[in-house]
Amino acid sequence: MPPRRLPSLWACLLASLLPLGHAGSETVPAQPRALAGNSSRHALIISISRFADPRMSPLPGAAEDRKSATEIARAMQVPDSNITYLQDEQATGDNIRRALAALNTRVQDGDRVFVHYSGHGTRFPDPETGGCAEALSTHDGGTWKGIVLHKEMAQLLQPIVRKTDKLFVMYDACHSGGLLSQLPKPRSTGGDRGEVAGENTLRGRFAETSESCARPSNVRTRSLLDEATAQGALPQDVVFLSAARPDEVSLEDQKKGGLATQFVRDCLLREAVDLDGSGAISMDEIQQCAQSKINQRLKNDSLFTPHHLLLSGNRKFVPAWFSQALPTQQVPGAPTTGVLNAVAQTPPVTPPAATPALPPAALAPPQTPVAAPVRLTGAQALAQLYEQRDGKRQVRARLGQGTLRIGQDALDLAVLSDRSGYVYVALAGSDNQSLTLLFPNELDSNNRIEKDQQLLLPRPNWPVKAAGPAGTDTLLVMVADAPRHWKALPKDPGSPFARSLNDLQGRARLGALLGHAAAGACRPQAGQACSDAYGAVLVTVEEKP
Repeated sequence: MPPRRLPSLWACLLASLLPLGHAGSETVPAQPRALAGNSSRHALIISISRFADPRMSPLPGAAEDRKSATEIARAMQVPDSNITYLQDEQATGDNIRRALAALNTRVQDGDRVFVHYSGHGTRFPDPETGGCAEALSTHDGGTWKGIVLHKEMAQLLQPIVRKTDKLFVMYDACHSGGLLSQLPKPRSTGGDRGEVAGENTLRGRFAETSESCARPSNVRTRSLLDEATAQGALPQDVVFLSAARPDEVSLEDQKKGGLATQFVRDCLLREAVDLDGSGAISMDEIQQCAQSKINQRLKNDSLFTPHHLLLSGNRKFVPAWFSQALPTQQVPGAPTTGVLNAVAQTPPVTPPAATPALPPAALAPPQTPVAAPVRLTGAQALAQLYEQRDGKRQVRARLGQGTLRIGQDALDLAVLSDRSGYVYVALAGSDNQSLTLLFPNELDSNNRIEKDQQLLLPRPNWPVKAAGPAGTDTLLVMVADAPRHWKALPKDPGSPFARSLNDLQGRARLGALLGHAAAGACRPQAGQACSDAYGAVLVTVEEKP
């Protein structure tokens, strides 16, 4: 049988996409669709607006942050039954420690965790480092028992980090109070004119328990990420978002909550822009959106300049959804400048007229438009999926040949994993346009791999031969804990391979399907893992004449 040419699957036509609106438009963004809860998601939300120590100023906005943090957790598919709250008198130092210990007992391998703290930050002299230790105040703050140092928080989170696919921690507090002692009591941003419409009283979030460490200059500190990585956490698997830099004061609107929390909520739910055209909204893009809103909120303020969100760890983490509402019908008309030939030794499989509906986690609200969309290559799109991997899962892929002669040599790949799971291999072709799911496929859906047992691909009944053009092919090899809904991807007539569409929605579809376990595919009672976690590796192949 003559070889079949794969269609080109990656025509980067973002610049020609119809815009969803115009920059500066006053159209109210659509609300996101409700997402189904996922039992592998968990959240701990701590909000402290009242403190036992009368010297510590109240934070009325922290009560609002509880609501906003709940919206963030739900967007991340945390079911209400998996959200733990500690508010005001409940949020003592000992209770926070107990809540983190209880969270650890519930979290299973591959789960995802969101921790949100809203309250006063502080600093203490730290003899061990010769600088100052950053800490969170608790309801019974003012003593060592009533604070949680970053170092201690990292220790409490360490057993959770060892199990989680991703741990996302957000602090809406600040650790620099040098400016606060010079400020008047909380006041309206409108100055003598009273409150401006939609803008309420602002106050800083810092409890000054150490005069020397309250000064914002010449202070050496270690962030939560520093402490966590010092104890073995992988930056790939941890995301830490702080409301302000170490030398800044973070602010709250007393009626709406912390500026950081309310704007991260708004950007994650509906307003962040897919700046790189990947089909997903990353933490980096959420941070940029929220920072822009903080800047605008404080643009004309007579006393405060904007504080800056500090994002560390995995900046490419996608916390909630992919950026476009995804189509359920296959879109015809993709280009046909393929890069590999697949020799299939069975008759072609007739593609379905429509692809199955995607699971709720893949659905998304419309996003604010980008004035000039970025052209994204297939290799960059696979890199986006690679960044969502669990760094603790080790996947190795060995090529028989790193260079293939066009029209002569065939792909030869050996896969090895430190965990049992399901193998998926996606290809970004040398033409920088195509994107194909090589495995599993219509001819070979047996993609199970056992721990430390080598899997050789392609199998004999679907060899893949180099077909040009000359250049670099990129392969994403992932091993997932649970099966994916890969048959929901469109398939080319006459080809056994699934593909993404050649546009933004196609990338979103591929990412959503590979990033989420297939609905109903898990059987916890049979001991089968049901998390979304996966390990992954990127390898490249050179095609030469």
